[in-house]
Amino acid sequence: MTPAATQLPEFLACIEEPLASVDAWLEQQFLPDHPAIAPLLTYASQFRGKRLRAAQVLLLAQGLGGVKDSHIAVAGIIEMIHAATLAHDDVLDEAQERRGLDCLHIEWGPHTSVLLGDWIYAKAFLRSTEFPDLVCAQVLAKATGAVCRGEIHQNLTRGDFWLSEEDYFNQVDGKTAALYEAGGRLAAYYAETSEAIQAACAHHGLLAGRAFQIIDDILDLDGEQEQVGKSLGTDWARGKMTLPLIRLRNVLNERDQAFLESAFASGQSRLELFEGPLGTQLNHQIAETKKEAMDFLEQAAQSLDAIPECPERLALQELTMFLGMRRR
Repeated sequence: MTPAATQLPEFLACIEEPLASVDAWLEQQFLPDHPAIAPLLTYASQFRGKRLRAAQVLLLAQGLGGVKDSHIAVAGIIEMIHAATLAHDDVLDEAQERRGLDCLHIEWGPHTSVLLGDWIYAKAFLRSTEFPDLVCAQVLAKATGAVCRGEIHQNLTRGDFWLSEEDYFNQVDGKTAALYEAGGRLAAYYAETSEAIQAACAHHGLLAGRAFQIIDDILDLDGEQEQVGKSLGTDWARGKMTLPLIRLRNVLNERDQAFLESAFASGQSRLELFEGPLGTQLNHQIAETKKEAMDFLEQAAQSLDAIPECPERLALQELTMFLGMRRR
């Protein structure tokens, strides 16, 4: 299925070999079981990213005693689940572009895109049942349920200008952080560590995933599409209140709140928002929100102190902070 994935940062060279094993494992999973699926998989393979979720699992495994076959499978299954969510998300968001290419649903239609996502989910969960125990299947089923709940909640609150911060974080922790949290727990579990270390690795994933989504939401507002590599402005255009906008709304007086609410309801472009009378305040809230995301990443990195000191722990801490500097 897959051409070469986006190159990882140099500090992840220590897992180059196990990442290649994950790629080979994924190649086998994405062999089409019907000729009709083959061109879809070939096209979808072009959206491969940095494999951050797989890297998280492998670095934890390496730092906790070594990568096992079970870790390769866990990393691969999580990447499959992530790929399925992208196929669905682009339909929900009516996104046009991903990694500089037309989204799958633009090329093949929304129904086919959703069904391909379902096919990938089915393959992923089939693989999760092949472990000697049910832990992988249970943890990933729970995480995928959280992803779906987060997306459903977000979809039902589109257009809700008064979305609370609590609801926003509940959505983020579900739709994005849950999969990172599951990866951390499973990496530690199959390394046969204590419950305390499993909990620490899961907590790292939760905080890192939360920060990842906050930064993604910031990029959707103020990123440059050529750099980010996907459609931007979709949150604002589709009526999603993200953290910078919630924070901006909360500090405005009633008159300016009414102005922002009107712009939100009208579908005004994100660029017009920056150029309007609230542009300076919006930029300030974006900067403050970015600081908060970086605080979450620092807390995530600190939670790795439960892992013995080793090059892999340092690389995972660097990967954690790298999430805050990404532009695509």
